[in-house]
Amino acid sequence: MNIQLFHSRILKKHPLGALYGVLLGLVAFSAAVPLFRSGMWDAALVDLVMTGILVCLMLKNFASTFRRQSTLPEKGAAWMMLVLANILALLPSHDFPGSLSTAFAFTLLICAFVLYFSGRVMAVSSIIPALWCCVFMPYHGEWMLLLSFPLRLSATVLSAGVLKLGGVDVVFSGTTLGLPGLNIAITDACSGINQLDAFVLIAFIAVEMLHKKRLWKMLHFAFIIPAIMAGNALRIALTVLLYRRFGEVILQNTWHVALGYVQIVLALLIFLAVGKIFVFSNDPAKEEKR
Repeated sequence: MNIQLFHSRILKKHPLGALYGVLLGLVAFSAAVPLFRSGMWDAALVDLVMTGILVCLMLKNFASTFRRQSTLPEKGAAWMMLVLANILALLPSHDFPGSLSTAFAFTLLICAFVLYFSGRVMAVSSIIPALWCCVFMPYHGEWMLLLSFPLRLSATVLSAGVLKLGGVDVVFSGTTLGLPGLNIAITDACSGINQLDAFVLIAFIAVEMLHKKRLWKMLHFAFIIPAIMAGNALRIALTVLLYRRFGEVILQNTWHVALGYVQIVLALLIFLAVGKIFVFSNDPAKEEKR
């Protein structure tokens, strides 16, 4: 479907769909501006690309469904969501996560608007794009910091387990690995948090390509964090093994960056392997043979 035909179908079947898309796009762009100003161009661009994909998927659903009038219960639910949004907006706002009340209020406001004018099917389609644009993007740095420590801790524990399986004498405490003559602190940069945005985008595209059923998409997408944890643990274990073989040159910047890319590749391979299991278990031909 070309872009012109896509737009004409939206305007014909669901005229308000374009308005929803533009609204979410403006919210996303306003949230990306602080990221651009702080020098986080890669994160801002990835988040905007993800916004574009989510909005296009939402509009694709709109283009395939004729707009219908909302029922009275749906309008009542929309008014209740509007009241709840106002309550959240009036709550005292302070540093994250307290200020999330305003973000969720804006999300509810958008979803209530869609529910009132377009019905529950369209409202459900707008939830994920609205959460991404209104909740995640404005607090990108805070969410990254919130996820950083669990990723660091899990990477430390898992990499220690891998090294012990390989016969390496290692102990861990918190986010630090202790080896004979070497202590490695797993910092934010080593947690995989810097690659999380790009990995979420790649994983989302892979899920959309691999699965047709929403349930399988959700189950597969839930493996993003475990895949990153496993890939990072393998990278740290590989770093230690290479250090024992080649010395401190492995800890220098060039090797460190190269091993960071290895982590992305390993995490992606693990994620895709899990997806193939879902695809195989949901193969219609396999079901017919049974």
